[in-house]
Amino acid sequence: MTETRLGVRVDSSTKKQAESVFSALGMNMSIGINNFLTRVARSKAIPFALELGTDLLERRMQEAISAKVYNLISSGAPIALYDAIQKRPYLEYPNGTKEYDIEIKARRGCSDIETAQE
Repeated sequence: MTETRLGVRVDSSTKKQAESVFSALGMNMSIGINNFLTRVARSKAIPFALELGTDLLERRMQEAISAKVYNLISSGAPIALYDAIQKRPYLEYPNGTKEYDIEIKARRGCSDIETAQE
């Protein structure tokens, strides 16, 4: 096995905490990092979940939804939305008008939207 040197910059507090954990497990920093890299190489994955912070995730979801709504409105289609204050669904048309007298029917995993007939 050919060995190579690896230089990594890390916060001093993080390094001390990691050294403490590795020491408790009976190994030094070099062996601990080697074990981590070996596991990554064998599994072809990071051995823990990588997650976005809630704020960032919510912002990206909102941006994606906004882009989808913009594309639909740009195409001339009304968008079915829900008014949380009035607690009822409505259609919003590209010109900004809102139509509240609608009925939503779910059918085979799709939703059909019809204007309610009074």
